[in-house]
Amino acid sequence: MQRNRPVKVTVALATLLLTRSLPAKDLPHYDADSLAYMSTDIVIATLLIDSEKRMTANVTDVIFGALKPGDALGDLSPFLTFFRPMDDGQRMVLFLDRRPRKPDLFYPEPSKYPFAVVPSGVYLIDEYQHVHEYYQESNPGLYAAQGYRFFMERAVPTKEQSLALPSLAEVRRRIAASLKYVEPLRPLLDRDPRAQDAPELLKLLDTSVKRQRRCGSDAIIDRLGDQLRSLNDPEIALMAYSLSPDWRAPLAFFIQPGNGNTELTESRVKYLLQTISDRKREIGLRVAALEFLRYMKAARSSPPTDGSRPIEEWPRLFAAQIQSIAKSILEDESDDNRLRGRCLEFMDVDDPEILADIKTIYRRTVSEELRFAIEELFLETSDTRYGELNPPGGPIASIVLVAPPQACIKRNGDEVAFIVKYHYRKDQIQTIGQPGITTNGSPGGMLHVVLADVRTGKRFTPTVKFFSGSISVFTGQFPFELIQPIEVAAGRYYLWAEFGRGDQVFSSSRRQLIEITETSDGRRVAAR
Repeated sequence: MQRNRPVKVTVALATLLLTRSLPAKDLPHYDADSLAYMSTDIVIATLLIDSEKRMTANVTDVIFGALKPGDALGDLSPFLTFFRPMDDGQRMVLFLDRRPRKPDLFYPEPSKYPFAVVPSGVYLIDEYQHVHEYYQESNPGLYAAQGYRFFMERAVPTKEQSLALPSLAEVRRRIAASLKYVEPLRPLLDRDPRAQDAPELLKLLDTSVKRQRRCGSDAIIDRLGDQLRSLNDPEIALMAYSLSPDWRAPLAFFIQPGNGNTELTESRVKYLLQTISDRKREIGLRVAALEFLRYMKAARSSPPTDGSRPIEEWPRLFAAQIQSIAKSILEDESDDNRLRGRCLEFMDVDDPEILADIKTIYRRTVSEELRFAIEELFLETSDTRYGELNPPGGPIASIVLVAPPQACIKRNGDEVAFIVKYHYRKDQIQTIGQPGITTNGSPGGMLHVVLADVRTGKRFTPTVKFFSGSISVFTGQFPFELIQPIEVAAGRYYLWAEFGRGDQVFSSSRRQLIEITETSDGRRVAAR
């Protein structure tokens, strides 16, 4: 390629372009591993904006690929208009893809361009040589660089805020590490999978989920999911889902392209029921099979054109068998409590006999997770029915659980992370209000975390870090981890959350038993 010859660059993903016409759209943010996988070239470039607001860029340094310093990248405007700030003279890291692309329905011409910018593939380099990644500030809304604000208010980061971000040298090392990790995986990820590839693909999926350090889009996990689903094997589908739950998996499990026949769907439903019932099967597969049945129960599909039954009709056809299996699992105290809790969804709580059985299980079980699942089921029905349980949480049913790997929480090293889940009585939300977070037990917040020594009962208020949670009108969850150094002695502790203001506690969550041990690297936390 000759230097200074413009190279056209445009949007790689139709979802980004469609934000022009859609009122709300998630703009994905990918981590370094995903960007490295999606890119054929990674460069540092300087942005140029002409009098007609067209954006081009000159390559000043090459991190990866065949471009050279001095190459000019043209026609960046269709992509970079989704990012703020984008100023003349701004320096950026650009993640580019030169592989052939299919024409987009709304923008067919860009598919002919030699390069595309991969989704979220832009980093801003500030005047201090520190790097700002871009995140969608709001939905609807555009990408904003870390520290910048454009929605409702406008703000730019201070020098101190900028210097707290990774330096360009650190980011280059991180990209290099991702490239070193990704390059050996490309032959497996880029080919059409064969049945014999399934063990290797599943192993890589497990590794990728555990390696994931933040919530959000992951191109490698998405690609692995596509490959495993394409094998059209029901057991592989359940194994993949148990490692990385994906809303596309149940859909692909029941709806095969060009194949909507009744016999296929019936055989798949029977396979799920057999898997759920078989106590010798790995518990992750049984839970995944139950999740697929839950999907069928909630589905709202269009009537098939070939005369076969809609997906949502199948749970009704097998209702008696499903409920019998669910009841058997729920009443078996030796079975897995996660599975028992999920079986509640298939129980008819308007049946007095079933309702009495569930209340008996609530009183007898030692599983905090199962008790919480029953409380949630009753709260969905009515506050009165929930009150009949005489629950210890009063106006709020809540629990502290170990966060699963799929929660993609950025843990502090190998530390275990936790999640507070809660569900309000509908008649209390106006009185109590939604919980605010207190990280150190100080007055004013509504939710704080407590430790108590199992042996002595002495209470402590640990320092915790909360991560992004989710809140609806009556429910919510907040992931968190204990911050090092942990200022309590080694030993066993109960960990729980309290809801209240000042000295008044409205409710306490169900507890999680943890163990703190002394190591050469400091105190470590493990769930028990």
